Amino acid sequence: MQKQTIKNKNLLLILISCIIIVILWISNNFLRILNKTIQNQYYELKNDIIGLQANPHIVIVELDEKSFSEIGVYPFPRNIYATVLENLSVYQTAVVAFDILFLDPSQPENDTIFIDAIAKYPNIILGSSFDSSGNIHTPFSAIKKRTYSTGFLHPNIEKSNKTVYSFSPALQDASGEWYEHFALQILKGFYRYIYDDTMDIPFRWVYTSEWYSFSQDITYPLAQKNSNEILINFIPPTFFTRISFSDLYNVDTLREIDKKIDLRDKILLIWPASEGLKDEFFTPNGIEYGVNIHANILNTLLSREYMMYFDRDLEWIMIFCIVILSVSVNLSSSRKMLIFWNVAIVGIFWFIIPLSILLGTNLILNYPAEIIFSLLLSFSSANIVKYLIEDKNKQKLNKALSEYVGSNIAEEILLWDGKINFDGQEKKLVCFFSDIEWFTSLSEILTPGELVTLLREYLSEMTSVIMDQKWHVDKFEGDAIMALWWAFTEHSNTDFIQACEAAILQQETLIKINKKWHKKLGRELQIRIGIHGGKAIIWNIGAIGKKMDFTALGDNINLASRLEGVNKFYGTRICVSEVVYKATKDFFTFRYLDEIQVKWKDVSVKIYELIGKEALSEEQKQMYNSFLEAVDLYKEKNFQDARAMFESLFQEWYNAAQAYIERCGYYISNPPEKNWNGVWRMMEK
Repeated sequence: MQKQTIKNKNLLLILISCIIIVILWISNNFLRILNKTIQNQYYELKNDIIGLQANPHIVIVELDEKSFSEIGVYPFPRNIYATVLENLSVYQTAVVAFDILFLDPSQPENDTIFIDAIAKYPNIILGSSFDSSGNIHTPFSAIKKRTYSTGFLHPNIEKSNKTVYSFSPALQDASGEWYEHFALQILKGFYRYIYDDTMDIPFRWVYTSEWYSFSQDITYPLAQKNSNEILINFIPPTFFTRISFSDLYNVDTLREIDKKIDLRDKILLIWPASEGLKDEFFTPNGIEYGVNIHANILNTLLSREYMMYFDRDLEWIMIFCIVILSVSVNLSSSRKMLIFWNVAIVGIFWFIIPLSILLGTNLILNYPAEIIFSLLLSFSSANIVKYLIEDKNKQKLNKALSEYVGSNIAEEILLWDGKINFDGQEKKLVCFFSDIEWFTSLSEILTPGELVTLLREYLSEMTSVIMDQKWHVDKFEGDAIMALWWAFTEHSNTDFIQACEAAILQQETLIKINKKWHKKLGRELQIRIGIHGGKAIIWNIGAIGKKMDFTALGDNINLASRLEGVNKFYGTRICVSEVVYKATKDFFTFRYLDEIQVKWKDVSVKIYELIGKEALSEEQKQMYNSFLEAVDLYKEKNFQDARAMFESLFQEWYNAAQAYIERCGYYISNPPEKNWNGVWRMMEK
């Protein structure tokens, strides 16, 4: 029998795991966007930990507002660029790259001057551009002939989230001709300069399924097999050295710049930094300009700190193993250990392992979202199955326990896996107190037998009302009833609604009881109810192994009890706290009563009378508004006018108004202190 159970469990484990993997496979497109977001965070975290620095050879030259004010309006005449190249010729810069498209001729004399300057300078790189049809647009022929090389400027833009993560080393145009990226052409020029033309650099580097290279020593890994892309290891744009174009145009300032940063062997990236000319892209660093992306590409290639994606097949195997582990844990672990194990699995496979892989190998996971999603699916599916398997036995045990301790307590015990917890637990709960108004005098009217019969009928009816609302009757103290419910959350007001519903139903049920006992008693029974919600300690009180009582303790329990007693001072039947009022005001009709400070408590509480479900009539609304005006006058220490208004409302509001009338009279004779806030301190319980 045991072997069969183990076999069934293993089959169930495999079945659930396979279903989860299929769901993940189907949902791959949906999770792609989330994966990119997570990868951005991994990028940022890696930069924070390792702190990759900018290569000192890279300098960004900006056609900024300073340049425009000193030189003129953009676009500059091309002789301006010629002047800059002439100025730089004595400083032995390695490469000058223009992130500017010179697609068409301009003024012939200026073009001639610019072209002659380029011809004198060995390593000038110009940009090209692909259009939507796949056609390449290069600089006009005269300038292209004199330029060392050109390269296309475009990075790769991820379709799912419009973010740049990589660049293509080379692309074919519509005619099949190959062209290399702008940054790679810059790198060729840089190596050509550094090695004094001794390095044999072919026109186009060589593709393999995993690498892009032009020599045995200089190779760069593709993001993943056959991907035609290289990942960019982004660093913040502020890390790069930046100077103004005008500083290169002015000979005197150029000397000062050279003293500061030493222009020898530098790669100068020249770009228009004016508003309206900036090309912006989303990157893992946020929004960046195109020149920053080129600088990051160069920095990645020069530092050899390139990124790659983890092998996809291996990652799916890892995900499958995670699912098997997670499902197994959730099927076999107790409820107490579920949270621990699931948090541990999430932490290991979604944070520790990915981060370790990233920091140690510069590998990025392809499917971090699938990992966390698989854990969620494992948790939910395994526990649903576990619940279905255990539910039948749980129902039997619950039924047996409910006959002795009540259904709600039975369910609580089952949550403890059948082990009674003798330690206190803090829980959010709603507390309900009800009491017969003049119970002590009943013993003078009824015989002992009649009193017991009345109490039995009363408690049976009132208990049924409470239990119909799925509440737990905590205890009976003579005619008093204490009821609890501790399942409410911050996101639900169901328990407050059930408490108010029970209070209204008890008042209605009392009508039926009074019809039977009115003649015998000579008057009608009246009950007072108090309701409050908040944190309290529930525990098993008593002598362990002898006699135990499951109950709740705390300030919020005491306050609910006090609110039941408060009714007698205001002539009300159902008094609730502000917590209850706010949670249920859309479902029931209330009237504001007062702000009080009950005995033994330092904090005041606003109290309300629960009227019922029907809205107030127009006449009632007018009287209620008058009552509120009178309360405002009272709080403003205008006791004469407040008392007059309360006296006019006395017949309708009974003791609610009477209580204020008496207070106003007292304060007229004994004015309160300056810092009096209108809170009434109850001296009785």
